[in-house]
Amino acid sequence: MKKKVPERATFTCILVAIIALSATFNDITAQKQDIIPQVLKPYRLWYTEAAPDSDWGWLDQSFPMGNGYMGVNLFGGVGSERIQITENSTQDSNNKVGGLNNFAEVYIDFAHDNATSGDYMRELLLDEGIARIRYSNGGVTYQRDYFTSYPDAVMAVRLTADRNGMINFTLRPTIPYLCDYREKAGDNRGKSGMVVASGDIITLSGVMEFYNVQFEGQFKVIPTGGKLIANTNGTITVTGADEAVILIAVGTNYVIADSKAMSQSDRLQKLAGNPHSHAKVTKYITDAAAKSYDELLKRHRNDYKSLYDRMSFDLGGIEPEIPTNILIDNYRNNSDNADAPYLEELITQYGRYLLICSSRKGGLPPNLQGMWNVHQDPPWRCGYWHNVNLQMNYWLAFPGNLPELFDPYIDYAKAYLPKQREFADQFVQQYNPSQLDPQGQNGWALGNSNWPYQPSGSTSHSGWGTGPWTTMMFWDYYDYTRDKNLLRDVLYPFIYEQSLYLSKMMRTPDRAWLDTILEDADKLLIYPSMSPENAENRRSWGTTFDQQTTYENHRNTLWAAEILGYKSPQLDRIREQMPKLDPIVIGKSGQIKEYRDEKYYGEYGQISHRHISQLLGAYPGQLINASTPAWRDATHKTLKLRLDYPSTEKGWAKAERIATYARTQDGEMAYGYLQDFIRKCVLHNLWNAHDGNVTADYVPERKNIKLQIDGSFGVTSGVLEMLLQSSEYVLEPLPAIPERWINGRFRGILARGAFEVSAEWTDSHVDQLTILSKAGGLCEIRYPELSNAVVRTIGGQPIGFKIVNRDQIRFESVVGETYMITDIPKVAKVKDAANLIVRETNVNSVSLTWDASPDAVSYNIYYAIGSDPAYTRATTTTTTNATVATPSFAPAGQATFRVTAVGTNGRESHGITTVLNSL
Repeated sequence: MKKKVPERATFTCILVAIIALSATFNDITAQKQDIIPQVLKPYRLWYTEAAPDSDWGWLDQSFPMGNGYMGVNLFGGVGSERIQITENSTQDSNNKVGGLNNFAEVYIDFAHDNATSGDYMRELLLDEGIARIRYSNGGVTYQRDYFTSYPDAVMAVRLTADRNGMINFTLRPTIPYLCDYREKAGDNRGKSGMVVASGDIITLSGVMEFYNVQFEGQFKVIPTGGKLIANTNGTITVTGADEAVILIAVGTNYVIADSKAMSQSDRLQKLAGNPHSHAKVTKYITDAAAKSYDELLKRHRNDYKSLYDRMSFDLGGIEPEIPTNILIDNYRNNSDNADAPYLEELITQYGRYLLICSSRKGGLPPNLQGMWNVHQDPPWRCGYWHNVNLQMNYWLAFPGNLPELFDPYIDYAKAYLPKQREFADQFVQQYNPSQLDPQGQNGWALGNSNWPYQPSGSTSHSGWGTGPWTTMMFWDYYDYTRDKNLLRDVLYPFIYEQSLYLSKMMRTPDRAWLDTILEDADKLLIYPSMSPENAENRRSWGTTFDQQTTYENHRNTLWAAEILGYKSPQLDRIREQMPKLDPIVIGKSGQIKEYRDEKYYGEYGQISHRHISQLLGAYPGQLINASTPAWRDATHKTLKLRLDYPSTEKGWAKAERIATYARTQDGEMAYGYLQDFIRKCVLHNLWNAHDGNVTADYVPERKNIKLQIDGSFGVTSGVLEMLLQSSEYVLEPLPAIPERWINGRFRGILARGAFEVSAEWTDSHVDQLTILSKAGGLCEIRYPELSNAVVRTIGGQPIGFKIVNRDQIRFESVVGETYMITDIPKVAKVKDAANLIVRETNVNSVSLTWDASPDAVSYNIYYAIGSDPAYTRATTTTTTNATVATPSFAPAGQATFRVTAVGTNGRESHGITTVLNSL
């Protein structure tokens, strides 16, 4: 039986709202008046000893820093400081081994044996983007300050002491992994280079042979007083200085957004003709050296804080008096300890910090390890994986109020687009040749595994949904900013061409296959189709992964086209395909099917598989929301069937489940996964341990603990979903907060429609909601009993609003205006009933029984036939049993039943569900 996919009229209504909001995005953040204040408490990582000088020390305790051009890991050694530098284009072969290489290992050697006992501090200040080392030795207190500046493209290090003339050191940059592999393996993975000191500058330069990557780093030493000597071994020694500043800049001959690096098949032609990096790096150093340290610091702070300070989050946590490594160990042992709120706030802001460090215009986007790598052969070769990992890197950018940090990925996409178009031509010809446009208008295909020099068009384990999952972010960039010029000039071509490709990769399945699953022949299914990395990479027709992401991209294409006023036969075809995509199919276990031919959950693939690709319509997509409650309940059911907290779950998978549970509005499970992530996946520098097996008694030397940065980004996006949702263009504050977060506030979370939202709550109830309209247009908000609240402008002018229902209001907002919502009546939640049992009484009816809710005065009984997205109310009763007539259920063969408890105030509980088959 056909289910009721949302009608075109629904899309039109939403489009009217979107178009009304489609003013050119204005940067009006500076105009707003703060009602809910910025959180002023310091967020920092701090330790009483240096990070061990080892690979494990790099992974577990070093400080990651960066400015988009370089990634830095800082160790804080007393006798010798180690600064490990990564530059994301410094790569070699992408075959099995290789990938991103370690750019430089830099040492600052001091004649200091040890810090005075109890007098060492190493800290990373997230609020400032600054690291600091402070210790005493020989009666002198030394301090080192570090920052990586985006506006000046340098790292700055300042060395000071509390007595003049006490700064003595040798700066010693080195090139790691110098080797000529030609004689050993014949794979052209040679790396050559030299380090030369001249005057006050050390130049480190060389070549990664495979792609002929010409790299260079310059290190300028600027002492105040004392003596500077450039040594013949490529080092600089400073003695007797009052203080010193070291400036570091790096670069290669890779050109951002240049398609040649991706499209040339000859590896040595990918960078051919590009200028050597010497002139660029020299300019960075020269321009930075012309400024004082204080001026460089001011420019860094202004840039960094203009991003970081946009959003804050406060649970009332107090900065603990214990170092961060102890803070984390305590949480591993007891996640309910008094310091837990601070750590949960800290890790939320840490993801934003890492994205500011690693994703800036002019650099490559963050890869699987962000922009930090110490190895010669790093895990997964530091690639860009597009079947969840790359997307997770950027989920926080939009609600986290950092939308422009997606620009590096757009530039990367511009570089790979010509080659991906060639892949699209190839695959349409291979799988659906009748749809091939000989003029090459076949869109673009995207596989899973990409690198800066190597694209992929398909994958052995993930379907074509990798492409539309990626372009979801392109739509989100517009949706959170409402920048119509950006949509027209940059974003729409990617979204539209992805739909163009997908429209050619679907067809009506073979009749024999349809007969095996008793489906009608009116569907258009992607083929070949896979669900990422599950069921031994089983190929099928129309996996939910591919159908959902295609549906999302088709819908976004049509929305964007209408906003821009575009019409074409191709758009008409996309519109005609949408009702036949059938993106959600409910199985006999009440699950959202992963494969169309599965009946009960677990027939194909691993039951507790790390990927939840069949649920992308719930998160990060917009398909499943409050208007499709039966689908949302099926999402929750699928998550539970996937099993909670399995030992095989990776760090990123836990982070994804935080957000997905939040979209089902289960705050306790979302929070449970946040706690589980911190207990098992957070290293002592807050990085994500991919394997998810870091516990209080872990063994540091374990070889299988690897960095994967997506989890550190994903946990932030998950928390943001717990605090605010807007997937259906309705602002919904606190949709999934747990009982432990009884009091708190957030400020500056960005929502769809370009609304910047802040909230303060006590006793789990919103006291005040503040909304800055950055693009104007319709503002719609949902919260219990909101229709009885007071809405006014920041200046106190009352605002009239339309009541949608008792919990939902809407009003027309004005660009740049801030609105306050207060005096929201407090209502108690109604507790659910329990233990719902449904039995088929006879061919015409079913009986339902359940255990009573302590708050109920009555119960509402609903059903959803087959895969219907919404429920139909069958009856209301004051007892704990009911009989429901079933003549309309038979054709579908199954129905989902839902019982909600109704309290004395007329409010309903969330509801309990169960599935009955073979009606």
